[in-house]
Amino acid sequence: MEALIEVFPYGSVPLKTYLPDGDIDMSAITHQNTEDAVANNFYQILKAYEQNNFGFLITDVTMIDAQVKVVKCILDHIPVDISFNKVGGFSSLCFLETVNKDIQKGHLFKQSIILIKAWCYYESRILGASYGLISTYALETMILHIINLFHSHLRGPLSVLYTFLEYYSSFDWERFGISLDGLIILEALPDVVVQRPQIEDDMLLGEDLIQRCKNYFSIPIRAVRAEGGQFQLKPINILDPLNDENNLGRSISLGNFYRIKSALSYGYKKLTEVLMLQESCISDGIKKFFVNTINRRHALEMENRVAACTRGRYYKVANLHGNCTSSFEGMIYGQYFLNYTLPFPRRPQNVRPGPAFLETNVERNSIHLDIGGAAVESNDDGNKINIDKEATSSEIEEELTSMLSYIKG
Repeated sequence: MEALIEVFPYGSVPLKTYLPDGDIDMSAITHQNTEDAVANNFYQILKAYEQNNFGFLITDVTMIDAQVKVVKCILDHIPVDISFNKVGGFSSLCFLETVNKDIQKGHLFKQSIILIKAWCYYESRILGASYGLISTYALETMILHIINLFHSHLRGPLSVLYTFLEYYSSFDWERFGISLDGLIILEALPDVVVQRPQIEDDMLLGEDLIQRCKNYFSIPIRAVRAEGGQFQLKPINILDPLNDENNLGRSISLGNFYRIKSALSYGYKKLTEVLMLQESCISDGIKKFFVNTINRRHALEMENRVAACTRGRYYKVANLHGNCTSSFEGMIYGQYFLNYTLPFPRRPQNVRPGPAFLETNVERNSIHLDIGGAAVESNDDGNKINIDKEATSSEIEEELTSMLSYIKG
């Protein structure tokens, strides 16, 4: 029987929040129980391209023969991971794109993701689920928790980073976990009990939006997960916004838990020291705080210039306006091929972009950072920094804007 296959991207690439060293995640959707055969075919085809060079530079083709097969390769020096009938990534992408549009503020959420991912990956080395560290989706949920609860005090991605480090460097992980709209009381597990802020009206994301996202986007997850699952306790506990049984901190080992706590505390201390410098010195302090990120950016800039000369193309500053239409289509194909029960048309013909609340008409602009933090104040303990005021140093904005601009795509 000839298999019908549709391939859709998910993860940080379509979300427009990827780093220069990030990979491209894709999922091939096909008929149920044909995944192994399709994965083998993908592997054989890519192997043929690797050996014969049909116009694409494909290297390091491998297949992870696990419960869920993954075909890996490097395409033109970019890592690519292809999974099969994996639909959860489509749901999380649609959810993150939706909340980013709801938050607005010049893509504050996405710009904060890029900045904090850069610090976690290049400066502190605490990002990477495959290494027992924080997964990207877990980090995005941690950032969303900060923005949802402290949005009135956040003026730009730098202030989000500072609040992120301040908050999580002293967080009581032994008693609480993180959810989108409050704290998980760990002693109540396996029942998920969320302690919400006393004044819930202060939260940025409305309960109606969150519920609609769960209704639309969590159904494929519910369709494939095992019955009777429970939230598993780990050193760091982060509730999946779309699945109350999924702990996004499950990848973090106990040893790396202490490494992560130490890195967050050290990062908070160093950034505090930078923001307490004289205004004329803050720009240099920021550069030192992101020294590995900036060095990687300069290396990438040179690589891109070489590529532009040899291939006759140039690289523009990326914009952050994502489009989750493709992932929404992937959800529809998934329910068609895998016999899910979803509130969408049963056949994948004439696919619509998605629910009306996902649609937006936003002018496509390049990255611009509204960074708060040049004016510094300290409280009685001499450590608390007020970074809510407008930055007066254009060099800080120029350097961070340049750093965030040199991302792939």
